[in-house]
Amino acid sequence: MSVSVLPVSNLSFKRVDQDIQSNRNENKAFWWGVTAQSLATLLQTSQYSEEEQLYYLQWYQQWIAGSFGPAPVGGKPHYSSSFTYDGSPLEYSLNWKEKKKNGQTVRFTIEPSSLKSGTAADRLNQVAAKDLLTAMAKHIPGIDMVKFDLFLSEFRVPNDKADEILQKFPEHVPKLLVVTAFDLENGSIGAKAYFNPVPKAIHMGTSTNAVVLDAVRKWSGPAGTYVASVEVLDGYLKTFSGDNVPIVFLLSNDCAPDSPATRAKVYVNTLANTLAKVKHAFDLGGRISGPMTEAGLEAIEDFWFHRFGLYSSDPDLENKEVLDAGARAAFVYEMRPVAEGEKEANIEVKLHMPASWLGQTDEQICKVLSTWFQKCGHADLAERYERDLKSTFPKHDLSSKDLTHTWISLTYTPKTGLYMTMYYTPKLPEVNGLHN
Repeated sequence: MSVSVLPVSNLSFKRVDQDIQSNRNENKAFWWGVTAQSLATLLQTSQYSEEEQLYYLQWYQQWIAGSFGPAPVGGKPHYSSSFTYDGSPLEYSLNWKEKKKNGQTVRFTIEPSSLKSGTAADRLNQVAAKDLLTAMAKHIPGIDMVKFDLFLSEFRVPNDKADEILQKFPEHVPKLLVVTAFDLENGSIGAKAYFNPVPKAIHMGTSTNAVVLDAVRKWSGPAGTYVASVEVLDGYLKTFSGDNVPIVFLLSNDCAPDSPATRAKVYVNTLANTLAKVKHAFDLGGRISGPMTEAGLEAIEDFWFHRFGLYSSDPDLENKEVLDAGARAAFVYEMRPVAEGEKEANIEVKLHMPASWLGQTDEQICKVLSTWFQKCGHADLAERYERDLKSTFPKHDLSSKDLTHTWISLTYTPKTGLYMTMYYTPKLPEVNGLHN
């Protein structure tokens, strides 16, 4: 069934677009031209006010459009990002909260780059993200670099060893060190960073699990430490052996002043082809519990039933293999600090599902999500979800098996109710004719 696309008439976008066309910065103008219309559409369809749309687009024009480095020459990028599966240095996301009746939250993640990125001067692109965030922190309220600087120092590797390290990279692992992300909510900018432990693990001859958990153990601030939470996660990981060991593949931090709310987020890739395995990973084998964890487990079970057409009466429901035996998912263990010496962990968990779990095409994924939103009482979003996606990415073929959706995350919190985020690649190399 075809979905009609409503024309986007965005006065804020047109105003900022006129400003940048007169800017005469060719690099910034190029990246604005291939990325900003999608952002403007997301802001509009997510019901941001005109004032908010203008603020965020002006901020994007000032800080982000120029952070992707030099414009491609002859269709060839100066720096080839491996951040997304298709080589786009940008991933948008849309956050849905069950208890927020109107609108969603727009977010995105980027791999900043510069003239030095990918060259002998900065083979692993270790500098550009710090430069961007440091400059932004001087002008944007709420961005704090203390934790970023600690984790960057823990993950950086000597640049003169970068070529040797790159030769040992596992297949399909992004060849980069750090990316940055931004949440556009309530008229503010929330910044985050994501660190890849693979370069340091190769350099030190150790595991990514050790690199990440050792780094998180070193944080100590006014609000406390993450040690109690790390020990709970580490204890769980050590119950596995051989090929079944979950792999820690990413560490994220909130670039915000230390407080009881600031997070260190540990991303773990683990086998998850049955509901039982997913639940086991979600509550760390029963190591974390409480009303929020129980509600999260219930949410996962509900979505599992919804997606795979299961019923509580199905025999051996939790061990039914609905995916290939090697299917893996990412679990995000969000740790908040507790007072030094405290032994009780403070961990919230999100399940990140590869988008391919929901369908082989974006049209199929849209159907699964729309019926989920309808079931959860958000009929308006259910009705417009596929149409909004097409408006955001008008050049994408949603019937193609090359997906625009990349990940779907799910959890539950008392404040938000069900909490889901959809992630999208803009397919910049494909739709703009770029090639490595």
